[in-house]
Amino acid sequence: MALLLAMYQKMRLIREKNQLVLDQTKVSSKLSRVQKNIERVQKRYTSLFANLDSQAKMMQSQAKVGIQSMFGLGMDSVNPYNYGGLSGFVVNGMSQILAKGINKGKDANGTDLGTVTIDNARFSEMYQAYMQNGGFAYETDENGATVYEDPNAANKVPKYKGGFTADEVKAFNMAMQYAKSVQQQQQFNAQQMCTQYESNVSIWLDAQKSALEAEQDMMLEPLNYEETMLELEKEQKDTRLQRINEEIETYKQLVSQEVKNTTPTFGLG
Repeated sequence: MALLLAMYQKMRLIREKNQLVLDQTKVSSKLSRVQKNIERVQKRYTSLFANLDSQAKMMQSQAKVGIQSMFGLGMDSVNPYNYGGLSGFVVNGMSQILAKGINKGKDANGTDLGTVTIDNARFSEMYQAYMQNGGFAYETDENGATVYEDPNAANKVPKYKGGFTADEVKAFNMAMQYAKSVQQQQQFNAQQMCTQYESNVSIWLDAQKSALEAEQDMMLEPLNYEETMLELEKEQKDTRLQRINEEIETYKQLVSQEVKNTTPTFGLG
């Protein structure tokens, strides 16, 4: 009787084990699908976050180019291969200033000395000479001495190569200094505007990411819950399967012992 009961219990446990193995397979399959869905959602939103970063960077770069152009500091304003030259912004500014004219000031008696005006053609000649010589060179005689416009004047005014007058050279240098100061101010203004725009883009980016994070959480929440429930179910079945295996082993030993006990020995045991 004990043998039959032990065999019955063993077979019952084997059937339950087989069912558990089948259930485990189904749960593992469901869990695998859910985890793949979670991975797909995460990859999708990782790509969306990366696109937002790229979009923000592009907006900032385009804005910087636009702002610099707005202040006259775009790519055309500087020749990157003209290492010691003036920027296009400064050259254009000088040309405009000199075309309008620069006041020479007043003499010791307070008399207005008039205005020096340099047209575009003359300015082009002066600019070329300035660039070639790194400045304006004096005329010299055969002995290398400086040549003056009026050697007998109390205040000697030197002559410049190229036929440029002292008033022209002074006006050129004054226009250059003023144009450089305007360029520095425009660079400062452009940088300030770029910084402000970058700050605005950063605020926009944070808001976009917050909205995207909320959307991602909404998409992942049911999947994460389902994954947790399936993992718990799988863990429970694993625990039950381990216990059944232990019980089956116990009944195997019991059956083996009962068989041994009920087998006739014919006096040989």
